[in-house]
Amino acid sequence: MVQTTPPHNLEAQIQQIDHLTEHFYLYKGFDAAHFPNMDGLQEMFFGEGHLVDHTFAQTMEFTLNSFVQALMKQIDAGNAEFFVQQEIADRTQVFGTMAQRMSVYEFSNMKNAAVNWKKGISLIQFILKEDKWLISSVIWCEESKDFKVPEDLLS
Repeated sequence: MVQTTPPHNLEAQIQQIDHLTEHFYLYKGFDAAHFPNMDGLQEMFFGEGHLVDHTFAQTMEFTLNSFVQALMKQIDAGNAEFFVQQEIADRTQVFGTMAQRMSVYEFSNMKNAAVNWKKGISLIQFILKEDKWLISSVIWCEESKDFKVPEDLLS
C-alpha cells in the first residue's frame, strides 16, 4: 500500500519514495499463479502515467494502462510466465513537491534463482499531491554489452 501520511522532513519524504519504488517493482512481478497487481500500480501513479522503455532499438512509449495491456497480452499469449524485479541502489533528489530518483534495479524472467539476474537503470519522477507521493513518469534501460551500470552507482 502507498504511504499517505504527510511528510514532515526530507528523511520522511525519501522513506515514502523508497516505499513507493519498492512497491512499483513488486507490483509488476508475476508468475503462473499470480498476475501483476494492476490495482496497486494504478494507485501509485499520477494521472495516466508516462512510461518509456528505452532498452531496444525502437523506444516504446506507454501510458500506465497501455503498459498493463501490453504486459497482459504477453502473459495471455504464453510469451511471459515469470518476472521479478527489485531495486539494488538508488539516488533520490527532492525539491519541494517533486522528486527524481535514479534507481538501479535487477530483474529475472526465470524462476531458477541460480540464473544471473540482469541489471538496468530507471529514472523515476514523483510529485507530492495531497500529502501523497505519486509516480508521474518512468524511463528505463537495461544493461547491454555497450552500456553497463556504472560501479559508482552500485555503492
